[in-house]
Amino acid sequence: MENPMTEPGATTFARLLKGHLDRGVVRPGDSVLVQFAGTFDELVCKEVGLTNVTFNNIAPDSPSSELGGQVIDAHHMPYETASFDHVMGHSGLHHCSRPHEALHEMYRIARNTVLFVENQDSAFMRAATKAGVVGWYELAAVVADGYDTGGVDGTGVPNFVYRWTRRDLYKAVAAFDPAYDIPIEVHTEWNLGTGRVASEVLKRKLRLSDETANRVFTNGQRALNKVASRQGNIFAATIRKDLATLHPWMATPQEMRRDA
Repeated sequence: MENPMTEPGATTFARLLKGHLDRGVVRPGDSVLVQFAGTFDELVCKEVGLTNVTFNNIAPDSPSSELGGQVIDAHHMPYETASFDHVMGHSGLHHCSRPHEALHEMYRIARNTVLFVENQDSAFMRAATKAGVVGWYELAAVVADGYDTGGVDGTGVPNFVYRWTRRDLYKAVAAFDPAYDIPIEVHTEWNLGTGRVASEVLKRKLRLSDETANRVFTNGQRALNKVASRQGNIFAATIRKDLATLHPWMATPQEMRRDA
């Protein structure tokens, strides 16, 4: 099995989660629901010290099933509102036929925070897609699973790779909970995992050796993160329901009763 930490965005998720624990945003004993979970998520949760974690996935053959997790519809999750302190998901929303609805379910179930890591819809990423470095549809995942699963909603149909922007997320959360101002922490960066695909393109286009292509990839990614991290392929967000404030134009129930 490929090391799950080589997947693009995997190390970003692990780093952000550890940062939240260090800051006290997430505490080791808090109840955590991990959606779209796999072996990687189990490794990370153990490593950072989370002790009260529930794993779920939309795919019936997901490794999360081996962890006692459920296979559920991400668009209609079987949990009460605010039933977990934190809800997290890594590289799963883009597999959903209705990603905003799936994110709404994560938001509904969370009491304090929602953390997710996906791809960003940036100008650089759109150019990379047109150049053939990355795809609009995730064919490789379906091929790897023998055309049975790995696609949209866990089926064998290759899913469209829904990439996010800050504006997408701000509008979605404002629609989810219009009475409140919900702070959102967004982190973007270039993180292409092992860079296997990019290195192959470099070798083919520029006729480079394996060693040179890998060196160009590594140095190029480092340089991009110094000068253009906002255009990166990774889009990570933490929705801070715990810091929500009522909009000033919203009357509280007490004020409504007093004015009646």
